[in-house]
Order: sequence, then structure tokens, then C-alpha cells
Amino acid sequence: MAAAAVQVPVAHLYNTLPTLGYADSQFVQRESVFKLLATLLAQYNNVFGICLIHSHCKLDDTEIMLAKGNVSQPEKLANIECFYPERWLANGTSYEFTTRQTEEPPQDLVSKFFDITRQFNLHDILGLYHIDGGKDAPAIIEWTEGRKNLTRILTEKDKSIEPVQTAWDFGRSDPVTIACTIVCDTRTTRSGNANTHKNTQSHNN
Repeated sequence: MAAAAVQVPVAHLYNTLPTLGYADSQFVQRESVFKLLATLLAQYNNVFGICLIHSHCKLDDTEIMLAKGNVSQPEKLANIECFYPERWLANGTSYEFTTRQTEEPPQDLVSKFFDITRQFNLHDILGLYHIDGGKDAPAIIEWTEGRKNLTRILTEKDKSIEPVQTAWDFGRSDPVTIACTIVCDTRTTRSGNANTHKNTQSHNN
């Protein structure tokens, strides 16, 4: 995807995404939702997973959130030669991008995903993401430093801080079993020591 293919409103959209705390608090009836979405995603070979929609920082009008390896941060569109969508809202609108090649979710998947999430009034906080790695890929933890969002392999010590689950890959085990692949370290995202995941408004489709 060329930089010119992404319009400036992407930054405005990103800046209106929910905070981590809000999105997590609104995600109710998880067991029922997971059963329906796991069955749906299995029909598409679990190429995509479920993500908890939230922002990491504020973007300028000329920026997008771009992942390179284990670092995701704002990058100016004019400086990017090629990138691919990595995360989508429930309606299929992309809001985070990556330098690795991905594929976009089929329109029929997006339509069914949106219908299910809307049934539970979760279409503003649940989205799709393109899974990186196979079913044996380790779970990872994400945290923020300034405007950067970083990731690494999740350790047993990390689990003691009760991180918030932010993405699920049902291809890793039984389709109706929650398999968390990304969690967010609330020591930086909910404390007063960081300006990330905070001070953003809820996005309404």
C-alpha cells in the first residue's frame, strides 16, 4: 500500500479511539461473544484474531501508527514507502498499520463480524487484527514509552501484574478457548506516569 492511499482523516479517527480502560470495562458477556466469534474466524482459517480497540497516543494529521518489528509508533506518511493495514474497526476501517505484508479481511467476514459485535453493543471496542506468526507463537506483552508502543514475550512475572488482555487468537487452541496473544501492561497505561492510552475519547461508528 502506498502512502498516498491513506487519507488524512485516519489520524482523526485514531485520536477518537477509546482508552484502554474504557474499552476493557465495556467488554462484557465475553464468553458468549468469544464462542460466536471463534466459530466465525475459524471459517476463515484463523488468519485474523480479535483485538480490543484502543489508542496509544495522539497523532498529528500527517501521521499513522506504524509497526516495525516490536515497535509501533507514529510515522509521517510522506516518509513511508510501503505499508499494510494490520488492525481494523468492526466495520472494516483500518486504523493501525505495519511494514510486514498482511491481507485484508474479506468483506463477508467484516459484515458478519460487525453484525455479531453490534448484537452485543461491542462494535466500537472490538476489531480484527492480522495474526503474525503461527499457533505456536508465544504470547506477548505491550507497553508504552512516550509515543512508542513496544512488545516482548510475556513472562510469568508479567502475569503477576494482572495485565489487560487486548487480543485473542483462537487458532492457538480450541476455537472456544480464550487464547490471549497480546496483553497491555497497566503499570504504564493506567498510571499517572504515562500519557498513553489516556485522554482519548470513545469512538462512535
